[in-house]
Amino acid sequence: MEAFPLLIQWSSDPVVYHGFLSVMDRELEVCIEMPSNTKSSSAATTFRERTYTRGVLSSSIGRISGTEELKDILSGREAILQQKMDGAVNMESFLIELVDTMEAILSNGNAKTEQERPVSYWANVTEQLDALGWDKAAHLSEDLSRVQIELYDPSQRKHVLTVSFPPGYPAVPLALEPLEVPECDTGQRSLSQQAAAEALSWNRESGLGAVIQQAQKQLDLFKDFWDVMQDIDEKTWVIDPEKPTRADRMRRCALGNHCSIQMTIDPLSPRCMPDTRLFGPTASIEPMRTKLYQNTGQWDENKMPRENLEVLLELPNGFPSPVTVTKDEMNIECGICYSFRFDGHIPDQLCSHSKCQQPFHRVCLYEWLRSIPTTRQSFNTLFGACPYCSETITTTAPKS
Repeated sequence: MEAFPLLIQWSSDPVVYHGFLSVMDRELEVCIEMPSNTKSSSAATTFRERTYTRGVLSSSIGRISGTEELKDILSGREAILQQKMDGAVNMESFLIELVDTMEAILSNGNAKTEQERPVSYWANVTEQLDALGWDKAAHLSEDLSRVQIELYDPSQRKHVLTVSFPPGYPAVPLALEPLEVPECDTGQRSLSQQAAAEALSWNRESGLGAVIQQAQKQLDLFKDFWDVMQDIDEKTWVIDPEKPTRADRMRRCALGNHCSIQMTIDPLSPRCMPDTRLFGPTASIEPMRTKLYQNTGQWDENKMPRENLEVLLELPNGFPSPVTVTKDEMNIECGICYSFRFDGHIPDQLCSHSKCQQPFHRVCLYEWLRSIPTTRQSFNTLFGACPYCSETITTTAPKS
């Protein structure tokens, strides 16, 4: 064992070595027993049996036992190493090969590298990619284990489907990252809608072709919903969410005069009247709320919800949008920090004076009033003066 100075011979009958194998920056503890014609119950053997509950590898040239760390590193490589051990001339030559193998494993950062996957895995993966068409893969990982496929809904919006081939493929089904689609109330779904939404999980075992086909059904199902949301995004001034995703059902849109409307669209009935909520000074939103409910009978499901709300709210010029109104004209920024979004929040409090109506973030206004000596406090409510018009303004402590 000259190649392994950290292995010390503990016994010659049987031949037992105990010590460490140096592998990169690690010292891995091992106990090695080699065959002997004489049986013995030496102290070394007793130590080995007490310390190591089971061997890692064993053949005619000897037996190697190790700690859990060693077993974890070799996990998944046992069969290959066993073949090499069976064909080794002696224990020392095998240990040299074992150390080289462990260095390769640790340098890759994964004990189960792609080389371990059987030929059938690669044959099935390439067969699936051939059937798909390699040019249709928008992105393909170097080891072919992950592919991103660009799909288009009927309105030609791009969606990305990500599929992974697990090491056990095809015995283990494809792994899918779900498409970015809105959540639906399952109690409102018809059987066909449930089938389309769950189809991806049903068809993972059928290959890429079936997965793509079912994904396309999902895109077809939500086509009208995305048409509605695209119309809102392009033709109104959306103030929340800041960066809408394909799964977002809610939009809060500016109406002008410090007012806004929040609408939540039903993905399965996107042209029905949505849930709505008005924000702004009471004097401004009360007439709007009255119009909204008095004109409900005029809702036309052949039109976009945006168009219907313009009729119901009696907006002669339609919703303000970045095309028709500048950001400065909207005056939607906080009057204290001069930004619209602060720590994920938008201005949620207005000065109640009709000639001011300056918006503020609640946290900004609260901290401002706390810094003014004349501000009065009752429990968690502050009473002070508006920073702009000096009229009385109140606010409560922001939620932590």
